[in-house]
Amino acid sequence: MEDEFFNETAFTELIRRITTGIDPESVEDQEALESILPSFHTYVDAVVRGETGLLLSGRPEGQAYRDLVSHYDESRHAAHETAITNVSVLNRLADLYELPPVFTGDITQRHQVADFCLELDRYLFVNRRMKLS
Repeated sequence: MEDEFFNETAFTELIRRITTGIDPESVEDQEALESILPSFHTYVDAVVRGETGLLLSGRPEGQAYRDLVSHYDESRHAAHETAITNVSVLNRLADLYELPPVFTGDITQRHQVADFCLELDRYLFVNRRMKLS
């Protein structure tokens, strides 16, 4: 499956430039990355937890069902809003390092940001323990 909204090349080059300390701002930029990157997984996790909760809830009815869905929607929405904000930060960092955007979609399209989060999660999972040279 080819990534639609995740630019792997820009991502790995951004990490490489920031972690090798080429730029004096790289320490602050690394801290920014450490702060924002987990938010993309947090969104995916919110969806997985919510969907799992719905699947395993049996057949709640009435207010119990509405409460379950409401809690899921609130946590997913909050995580999605954070991911949207952080996609902008990630792309601004890429721009500062004169790289193409890491998120290649349209930030106003919420599904594209969601897909990006899943694509980044899949990339990190498939490439775990990878060292950038």
